[in-house]
Amino acid sequence: MAEPSPQPKRSSLPHTRTRGIFVGRQREMSQLMAALDDAMSGQGRLVMLVGEPGIGKTRTARELAAHAERQGAQVLWGWCYEDEGAPSYWLWVQLLRAYVQRADAEQLIAEIGPGAADIAEIIPEVRQKLPGLEPSPALEPVQARFRLFDCIASFLKRAAQSRPLLLVLDDLHWADKPSLLLLEFLARLVGDSHILVVGCYRDVELSRQHPLSETLGQLAREPVFQRELLRGLTEEETGRFIETAAGADAPGELVAAVYTHTEGNPFFMAEIIRLMLEQGDLFNQDIAEDGNIRIPEGVKEVIGRRLNRLSDRCNQALTTASVIGREFDFRLLSSLADNMSEDKLLGAADEAVTAQLIEEVPNRIERFQFTHALIQQTLAEELTTTRRVRLHARIGEALEELYGEHVEEQAAELAHHFGEAESLAGPEKLVHFSSMAGERALSNFAYEEAQAHFQRALEAKVVSLNGLEPAPDGEAAAVSCLVPSPVRWTSQFFPRISPMFHA
Repeated sequence: MAEPSPQPKRSSLPHTRTRGIFVGRQREMSQLMAALDDAMSGQGRLVMLVGEPGIGKTRTARELAAHAERQGAQVLWGWCYEDEGAPSYWLWVQLLRAYVQRADAEQLIAEIGPGAADIAEIIPEVRQKLPGLEPSPALEPVQARFRLFDCIASFLKRAAQSRPLLLVLDDLHWADKPSLLLLEFLARLVGDSHILVVGCYRDVELSRQHPLSETLGQLAREPVFQRELLRGLTEEETGRFIETAAGADAPGELVAAVYTHTEGNPFFMAEIIRLMLEQGDLFNQDIAEDGNIRIPEGVKEVIGRRLNRLSDRCNQALTTASVIGREFDFRLLSSLADNMSEDKLLGAADEAVTAQLIEEVPNRIERFQFTHALIQQTLAEELTTTRRVRLHARIGEALEELYGEHVEEQAAELAHHFGEAESLAGPEKLVHFSSMAGERALSNFAYEEAQAHFQRALEAKVVSLNGLEPAPDGEAAAVSCLVPSPVRWTSQFFPRISPMFHA
């Protein structure tokens, strides 16, 4: 019988061991580095990393980002928000805000050019750096949005002249329509720039009706566009992954069993290996030879077994947080935590961070996020509908108090929670905050978002947006009046005008 593989000491197996492992992907990294070289030399590119959840899209983008920074490029990240409630253009707001905050006023004046006032409408930090900006002349809605897009694209191209830019757009399958239109616009102009745009999305999330599907169809026409499909790691790469995580050679039977169960999905492998390390089963030769790793069906059950190792208090806190969203505020969670003091809740948060189920949001005090969307989904789906609806209602009420005079800026988030709680809380607050969110989106030229918010408000009042049916009461009539003519005009005629962004 072969000698059993040596077991590493438990002290050498911290929870972080499987975090950040990167093996394989030689072909994909070669393509990405070639695209980066093109951008560095003034031939901008747009590359999409595509694959199933957990396949390593973001991890591959991080590897490229590290390489780009070593080559002297500046890396800016934008993440799409899964749940409703994010401001329009949130994907672009994040990376533009990061750049503006780093730049000094003199640099910003030179790079942002005459479009400062337009960009300041969605990036308020511009006005903080450049006070006294005069408003831009008023234009018709479609022209105003075109001007905004042109100002942003010109700003990014000028910024990249002094230092090449890598823009990483993560989770594009959750992007709002205005953000996707801006991406299409930039793709038309990026070819003669020092910009590399890398987008990541789940192909399993897309249908023909999905907004991203239309955008991908437009992008595919551009010569700068390239698509890289990420598949599972090979069995050999799976072995290297396990050996890197465990710090010792992995038996062939174990590698084969893990590969069979995960099909090379790095996130699935990381979760399974971490669980086996915690239980001391990774180098159990009987398990390796039998291939009986006791892997449940799907990664959700793997996550469930990790959750079972936490205290009841920690599970309770995480379950509540999962209804708030992928990212959540500690103050909000504290206001919802029944019979749990702040110290106990902090202890629960520390426990979850140690278990790598949540992590602190960089540069954000008292903000946490789940380390993977599937962890949040697993927790949220375990709730009964009744409890989930009641939690949404409580979250909406708590957010309303938490945001105070700034509630208008977060109206979409409140509309989402009150919408989920409509069967319990009634339509009043859904109508109120959906209308408020629609007005805010309209002021930012995010017409599709505005129409969606107004539609939701009117549907809650059982009114059609077509304007042909009478409002059932005065409040519904008032909501109908909130739908400005540009939205009705856009809903009817924008498909005819949109080629100006695509031709």
